[in-house]
Amino acid sequence: MKSKYLVGIVLACVLGFSITAARAQGAGYPAKEISYIIAFNPGGESDIEFRLMQPFFEKALGVRFVPDYKPAAGGALAWQTLAGAAPDGYTLAGFNSPHIITQPLTMKDVKFQTEDFTYLSMIENTPSTLVVKKGFPATSLKEFVDYAKKNPGKVTIAAVGKFSGPHLNVLQFMKVAGIKLTYIPLQGTGQVKPQIMGGHVDAAFTNSPAAVEMMGTGVTVLAVGTEARMKQLPGVPTFAELGYKIYPRIDRGIIGPKNLPKDIAQKLDKAFYAIVTNKEVQAKLSEAGFVPNPMTMAQATQYMKEQKEQVKKLLDEEKLMETKH
Repeated sequence: MKSKYLVGIVLACVLGFSITAARAQGAGYPAKEISYIIAFNPGGESDIEFRLMQPFFEKALGVRFVPDYKPAAGGALAWQTLAGAAPDGYTLAGFNSPHIITQPLTMKDVKFQTEDFTYLSMIENTPSTLVVKKGFPATSLKEFVDYAKKNPGKVTIAAVGKFSGPHLNVLQFMKVAGIKLTYIPLQGTGQVKPQIMGGHVDAAFTNSPAAVEMMGTGVTVLAVGTEARMKQLPGVPTFAELGYKIYPRIDRGIIGPKNLPKDIAQKLDKAFYAIVTNKEVQAKLSEAGFVPNPMTMAQATQYMKEQKEQVKKLLDEEKLMETKH
């Protein structure tokens, strides 16, 4: 009886110490630099977004944010790495949706689930654009579709990743346009730009910041996936105004590992939301071709649940969930 009583005291002390240590960790957080995993190559939109926001992160939290590039498998390597990281707040990552949703549903070698993260913030969405190389025999969306119909499978189209958001955008466009294109997956927008500007592929589904950067280089931007024309691309029509009711885009935000301590998650939530709603930050995002879409941790978490249901429906229609590879 006495021994059981002593064991109880020891366990109570251990539990009390653990709670106190956890509270102390949260109170002193962050005490060192934070590693920020970027899922794509330097020079792509994920990198541009991070570099734009990095000084605001560092000012708000008082420590360095160090980029850690892990560009492979359309972002899957980066998010798999984060899923296995310690939930201490010192390893965070940018995420792209629907990539982080589609990959666990379609790729059997992916070792994470969409629910394996703490969704701390949503930053912006990036409209997708359809771009063709210099000299391509189509300078409008109608001409592009007509050419592709006459030459099924001949037109090569590049985008980032396999079973990523851009890949789904290509599949969706082919479906509504009734055409067949040959898809070329690349590791990041940093690769897409030289491929299309160098004429190595016929076309590309790439994000609006890249399209803004490439204006004047000889490529032609045929359409953009917004409801109304973008002020950064005033001469580029939307898919919708040309008769294709699609609004291809990529959502981006910030995640941490699952089971982040509550006080650390709340501190990051508060800091990040203040940053993403900052007028200066939003102006910089807009200037770069992004569309600000700020959300709190609670809003981002709910949004991702809703997005997953929509993506699952699309994958099921395309029979991609039934053909895992």
